Amino acid sequence: MSEAVRLPEEFGALKTGVMLHDAETGRILDVNERLETLFGYDVDTLQTMQVEDFTAPTTKLTQAMAVRRIRAAADGDPQSFEWQVERRSGKVLWVSVDLTAVGVDGRDCVLAEVRDITEYKTRERRLRLLNRAVRHNLRNDSTVLMGYVEQAMESVDQERLVSDLETVHDIAADIGSLSDSIEEFEEIADSNRSGRSRVSVNEVVREQVVAVQQAHPEAAVRLDEQAAVWALADDGIDYAIGHALENAIVHNDRDTPSVTVTVTKDSDGDRGEVRIIDDGPPIPDIEVDVLDAWESKTDTYHGSGLGLWVMQWSIDSLGGELVFEEREPRGNVVRMLLPLDGERR
Repeated sequence: MSEAVRLPEEFGALKTGVMLHDAETGRILDVNERLETLFGYDVDTLQTMQVEDFTAPTTKLTQAMAVRRIRAAADGDPQSFEWQVERRSGKVLWVSVDLTAVGVDGRDCVLAEVRDITEYKTRERRLRLLNRAVRHNLRNDSTVLMGYVEQAMESVDQERLVSDLETVHDIAADIGSLSDSIEEFEEIADSNRSGRSRVSVNEVVREQVVAVQQAHPEAAVRLDEQAAVWALADDGIDYAIGHALENAIVHNDRDTPSVTVTVTKDSDGDRGEVRIIDDGPPIPDIEVDVLDAWESKTDTYHGSGLGLWVMQWSIDSLGGELVFEEREPRGNVVRMLLPLDGERR
């Protein structure tokens, strides 16, 4: 076995996380103390792991992809990219990575400088969201609201007056819901909020199903618990499931909306899954497109899109994945895939 290669001692005092990789295989040779703290693993454990072992499920960075980047850096093409890491505790954080070629003790290596950018990402998403919400949703809804009030004032026939006022009521309710969603998003994005704990996903789903049935007695909601699922989570999971159930009913044009909620595990048994199935019209593409936080696909979107934002951010922050599918012949499937809490599998 070849002699161990170590980082020079001066790297131990850096506030930036540093990993030393073998230039050919990508194997982790050494890390500094800051990197151990950042990832939650000690150096001995990291030396036995591959990059994909501590990559968040929402980030498609495989070991093969990481090795390609490392080799490119070793060949003189420095690499810079952003990456989501899943710490040993299960917490997910965003980091920026810079790869450069170095020689250590006569061996070709690649140095990875790793910086925690989670708060930056949180602020960026929050600002994008609030900017869109305030500039478009609130302003546009207020304009429409004033228009209907003017029509209501001019109405000469009772039937039209009732119809106009019902519309005013619905728009005001949308604005109120929008405000609630922003508040939820602020809570989820707050880096100072209380930590996560082991949560029974089944229990959360049961509570949300009871709440939505009380709020919408006209709906038929069925719960199918196929497995016991435990996750490391916070209030975000309540918000995500609550919004998904609410959307499945209020955006359904049937007299008796039908919703089935399934708690299970995915086909590999690696993640818990909450599946919410409805028989309503398909979710408009414009509502799903707005979830792409890094591209501005449209200048406006409907208020329900903000609820989807809360769902997306909640599940993302837990290291999970949110998937939307259409049913045949009619309906939608919302799938929430969550990392299982290791002690409860």
